Amino acid sequence: MKRNLLSVLMFSAVLFCNTANAQLSQGGMPYSFSSGNDAKQAIDFVNMPTFDLVALQTEDAINDLSKGPFRFGYNHMVNMGLSNSGTWTSLSNGDRLWQMGLKSIGAQTLNLAFDDFFMPEGAKLFIYNASKSFVIGAFTSINNQEDKQFATDLIPGDAVILEYYEPANVANKGKINLFRVTHGYRGVEEYVRSFAGTEAEKSFGGSGTCEVNVNCALGTNWQNEKRSVVCLVSGGSEFCTGALVNDVPQDGKPYILTANHCGASGFGTWVFRFNWEAPGCSDPVSSPSTAQSLTGGVHRSFSANSDFSLVEITGGLVGGTVPVAYNPYFAGWSNIDVPADSAWGIHHPSGDIKKISQAANACISSTWSGTPANSHWQVGLWTTACTEPGSSGSPLFDQNHRIVGQLHGGPSACGLASSSMNDVYGKFSLSWLGGGTAATQLKAWLDPANTGATVLDGYDPSALPTSINKVDANTMVNVYPNPSNGNINVELKLASSQNVSIKVMNILGETVSIKMLSNSSSGNYNIDLSAQAEGIYFVEVKSATEKSITKIIVIK
Repeated sequence: MKRNLLSVLMFSAVLFCNTANAQLSQGGMPYSFSSGNDAKQAIDFVNMPTFDLVALQTEDAINDLSKGPFRFGYNHMVNMGLSNSGTWTSLSNGDRLWQMGLKSIGAQTLNLAFDDFFMPEGAKLFIYNASKSFVIGAFTSINNQEDKQFATDLIPGDAVILEYYEPANVANKGKINLFRVTHGYRGVEEYVRSFAGTEAEKSFGGSGTCEVNVNCALGTNWQNEKRSVVCLVSGGSEFCTGALVNDVPQDGKPYILTANHCGASGFGTWVFRFNWEAPGCSDPVSSPSTAQSLTGGVHRSFSANSDFSLVEITGGLVGGTVPVAYNPYFAGWSNIDVPADSAWGIHHPSGDIKKISQAANACISSTWSGTPANSHWQVGLWTTACTEPGSSGSPLFDQNHRIVGQLHGGPSACGLASSSMNDVYGKFSLSWLGGGTAATQLKAWLDPANTGATVLDGYDPSALPTSINKVDANTMVNVYPNPSNGNINVELKLASSQNVSIKVMNILGETVSIKMLSNSSSGNYNIDLSAQAEGIYFVEVKSATEKSITKIIVIK
């Protein structure tokens, strides 16, 4: 399968699910990497304390028998930042540099969480491993969140360096305080990366041998829905799965549906990883370079009865939605309490790359772990593949490609007898009204105008072109190039001379450009959107009798 063009153009970092990925940043290289500068070169490392790894592994052996989150790390709780740790260096031009080293001996990966994070304009934070072979950042003001929290995806190795560059004109305005360092003690099949090169030292993938990559033949008809599914890093140390869900306004609101048992706090430091998948059917021998991640969310609603949780992504958005370069898809749903004739699951088992499972038989009403009767859907039997820890919260799709539930639990595992190959998903239909309040239901968020919708198909913000209100057969409206860098052309060929307006609106419906034409019948008109942010826009061409709307994408 060809990689999405927009993603290829915008992101090219080497990624792996249990290591760092193309986290939203501004790129570039740390100041200290430049030769001949006046930055401090010798880094003092703070060593994290040891912990009882054997006890954790013993717990994991038991926990992995359930469909809970997949624990990969141990959380060291710390209190380190600009004011009490690391070393400041004053540069010759008046700017300053702060550096701090962290080490947790034996860690396969490290990931960090901050509870007081603010980047003033011009300031940059880079984080890199001790060998300087793996760098993420620059994290800048675009990564600021209202709750002042921030987190990183996973970084390979047992030592990292934080490097903060602060221009003189914003001296003392930046804030960085680290509260959690996660020691990753296991990954995808205890995955190990060779920092000297780019190849894995052993085969990639830690999920069961019966699992099927989403880009195999089984996933051919699910190429839209797979784009909604994300790998979640919750609580710093656990993997779950979630999915972008469409709302009735179809406005790209970045709601993630997952399981309630995937976490009840710390949403400001959750990491949402998109497009973590093999490019083809075969398992890759090294990590796919397609993943992209966002950090930060707000908990909107939940209910233990159907084990659902709705989280809205808040960090790294463009125009209030997921960046178009991530190629997101907002999955459709059904809140009707009718069993699916057949079902499919798309998920990240054991924190592995994206997989797909099929149950070619009808679901049945069920329950799970003390929940009310008929609160869940049980897949009849998986006929291809199954789920695992880390699949928790993943969507269950019916034959109409609509979400009808999210994974709560179940006995299935590769190699078991067919009689055990079933799983249980909290019903979307029960979650719809939930406990009757906005904080305990889906309806208030997914149907805010109370339209009474019972089913909704998916929303694809990258579907191009889209025309609304067909124009006359003798009328031509051509908007190009699409995508563009902000400099677009509108070509008109009208049946007769008339007054025409060309209006450009952003995804929120706000007018960002308007051009009025008098007695025009044809021509090519330039629209300059270079001052606008990248994202989705709508070009409306309107006369007294006709209207055409074309969706365009601006990428810089």
